[in-house]
Amino acid sequence: MRRAVWILLWILPRLLAAQQADLSSPRATIYTHLENLKPGHYHPEISALTFYGLPKDAARDKALKLKYIYAGYGLNVDYNQIPNAPDYTDSIHFPFPRRAYIPFPLRLRDVYVEKYGGRWYYSQHTAARIDGLFDRLYPYGVDFVQHIPAELKIKLLGWELWQWLGFILLLAAAWLVHLIAKRIFYYLLRLAKRKLLPLAFDVARIDRRMLQFSDPVSYLVALSLLQKFIPSLLLSFRSSQFLIGGLEIAKILLWILIFIRLVDLMMSFYVTRAERSASKLDDQLVPILRNTLKALVIIVGGFKLMIAFGADPKTVLAGASIGGLAIGLASQDTIRNLIGTFMIFVDKPFRIGDWISFENIEGSVEEVGFRSSIIRAADTTVFKVPNSKLAEIAINNKGQRVYRRYTTRLGIRYDTPPQLIEQFVEGIKQIIERHPLTRNSSDHTPYNVKPYNVEFVDYGDSALEILVNVYFKTSDWGEEMHGRHILHLGILRLAEKLGVGFAFPSQTLYMELFPEKKPEFPQYDTDLESIRKRMEAALAEFEKIISKY
Repeated sequence: MRRAVWILLWILPRLLAAQQADLSSPRATIYTHLENLKPGHYHPEISALTFYGLPKDAARDKALKLKYIYAGYGLNVDYNQIPNAPDYTDSIHFPFPRRAYIPFPLRLRDVYVEKYGGRWYYSQHTAARIDGLFDRLYPYGVDFVQHIPAELKIKLLGWELWQWLGFILLLAAAWLVHLIAKRIFYYLLRLAKRKLLPLAFDVARIDRRMLQFSDPVSYLVALSLLQKFIPSLLLSFRSSQFLIGGLEIAKILLWILIFIRLVDLMMSFYVTRAERSASKLDDQLVPILRNTLKALVIIVGGFKLMIAFGADPKTVLAGASIGGLAIGLASQDTIRNLIGTFMIFVDKPFRIGDWISFENIEGSVEEVGFRSSIIRAADTTVFKVPNSKLAEIAINNKGQRVYRRYTTRLGIRYDTPPQLIEQFVEGIKQIIERHPLTRNSSDHTPYNVKPYNVEFVDYGDSALEILVNVYFKTSDWGEEMHGRHILHLGILRLAEKLGVGFAFPSQTLYMELFPEKKPEFPQYDTDLESIRKRMEAALAEFEKIISKY
């Protein structure tokens, strides 16, 4: 009889516990696990029933550890979000559809409930992973609390005194780790730069960007330290959820800042390289690349933040896809211009500062933007041309010419003697030879092309025409204008010295009634030796003039 009573006393609590353990659905199982571990309703033997096929003590240990794991990750179990269907099937998070449910698929994928027979339990996979998860979150366990003196267990503003002391020590250690890690990262970056890159990249700009990059990286290390040891403070669920959630958001923000600083660091290397290249278009590419990369970092970081705040990743991706499609359809011209921008940088039809002409527009390229380019005409008029158009049309890039050609015709009087014309032409050639900006006979002339042309070429209506065709050795419009100024003054002084007169449209009228009235013509000195002396004097004066420039 006594033996039967003992058996009854042993079986009865288990039957009552089994009756209280509702394992009919994922929600019921998780509810049974957590609600029976609350201080006012502490029944670990009932909570242990949520683990399948484990001995009583082992199941009780797993149930307690899983509760600490939820608290250590700062995870709030919302029962309303958990399916209550007995035959719930998950076809998303598993390779094959199965009757299982993962409460936190992003942050705690190894913990899920599964249906065995007709009831729901924490899966055998979960039971096998709990010890590892617990040890990672609580490297010192939780039993050390029993050895803390009672004086340090006095509550102050919701936390016990030892928890406040531990939290302050953690903050101090994290700050110290930040300062040390910042110096180490900066030293390693500078060392890698000196070892891997040439001396040309040893500039203050790059070192400053390295220091700025080291700052958030060291903060990330300090933040990881806080994340690792804050669970060991065994804070209340609300405090743990607030701190762990805040650290997770701060971590995402730090990663965004790290990638932004990384973009700045990469661009500092690119700017240093671009400054040493002949192409000015590389300089214009820097802000476009920097803004594009930073925009991508912010967009991806924004998605991560939305997920951290509880948004469904599938909803975020679906919204981004639909929004991207709508924006793409509404901004086809912008996308076409953006593609045109990249085509300009790939093909390089012009550079910043080049003088280009197309259709009815001619001017200097001032800026190549995301959507359009700015062309400034000679009268300072500004044209904004869509890049899609510039990528398609034929552009005459005068800025990439090796020489700038200049052609004019000099009209001299019909009564100029031939020998004077010949010496005048020879004098102009000598001026071109001595001009500091014009191409002369010492320059390479491929295919036997003459470096310049000065010839008596035509009989005009009112003048004998001398062709002057020269090439200025510059790509700058303003410098060419200054070269013309010097050339024109030299020719004028030569004509003045030789007595050559420039013609203008005129008519000569002869009066037969007054034969004694004969027209007045200039008197030319036709002595060859005298002409040569005057030409030498003009050339010597020209050399004095060009020495000033």
